[in-house]
Amino acid sequence: MKRLKLTRERRERFLKALADTGSVTAAVAVAATSRSRVYDLRKADPVFAAAWEEAEEIATDRLEEEARRRAVEGVPEPLVSGGKIIRDDDGQPIAIRRYSDHLLLALLKAHRPPRRERAVRFQLPALRSASDAASAMAALTAGVAAGEVTPGEAAEFSNLVEAYIKALEASEFDQRLRTVEERKDAKRP
Repeated sequence: MKRLKLTRERRERFLKALADTGSVTAAVAVAATSRSRVYDLRKADPVFAAAWEEAEEIATDRLEEEARRRAVEGVPEPLVSGGKIIRDDDGQPIAIRRYSDHLLLALLKAHRPPRRERAVRFQLPALRSASDAASAMAALTAGVAAGEVTPGEAAEFSNLVEAYIKALEASEFDQRLRTVEERKDAKRP
């Protein structure tokens, strides 16, 4: 099939079909042109490129509206039992409304991405040994009481303190073990 020149009318048909379908392939077919022609024109004509982008935004908005409808309003589906459609007394299929939790979560993530954690500036006392953990926990408790850190942030800090203290204890144990082994080696003839 011969693809004709992209006249003003064909451009408008292409852009309308792109906004309606979100598909370049479908829009090219409606406009009776070729993919290469529209892509070449998009590269060469900034006005056409902007209109193309707007058409894609419209198509995306429509997708979002449909996703929202399916997630919030639901979609009627026939009630099926034992592989057969259940009908009412008039012989009409009984419909139930199905909602999409997956679409709802996707919409929520798109509009409310996870919040970035804020930087927390809180000075813990120096941790040189396991005995310093008590003063660190006391400082965290005081920080929560003063509103310097949230309870959740304090919990994260306490996890860090605990991990650090465990690492210190492991290092101290390793050092004591090496010392004992060195003493044994020194006593051997």
